[in-house]
Amino acid sequence: MRLSSLSFAALVLEVMLTIYASPAFADELPVRKAGHWRLTTVAETVGMKTFDTCITAVDPVITGIGDKNCQTSAVKTLGDERYVDVVCRSPAGKETTSTVLTGDFTTWYHAMSKITFDPAQNGVAHMGVTIDGKYLGPDCSPEK
Repeated sequence: MRLSSLSFAALVLEVMLTIYASPAFADELPVRKAGHWRLTTVAETVGMKTFDTCITAVDPVITGIGDKNCQTSAVKTLGDERYVDVVCRSPAGKETTSTVLTGDFTTWYHAMSKITFDPAQNGVAHMGVTIDGKYLGPDCSPEK
């Protein structure tokens, strides 16, 4: 049996995806540089909001990371994008956040999240949020 070059390329790609998507090759979530950040969020439910905040080296880049009621999937990298799912459970139900992250996380980052509620919360079953972060410097004054 002879494989065409296209079939061989598809086979190699499938093997590589299987190997590198396994937990042994899982990537880490990025850590934002500690300091003063300006975050701009956009969501249908609240519109666009910009605010300044102080980020520490231990603050997770995605809500739910490290929470005892949440599980995090393996982080997958494709090009310069990192993909991760966080599933949190509470008495109200299950909340699944699927996020793609890009950026250098020392000067900027961009996050796009789709949040699914099961059951729907206040009539909302799905919600999308984007976050753009810009690093402003190491100084975090008390009001930030």
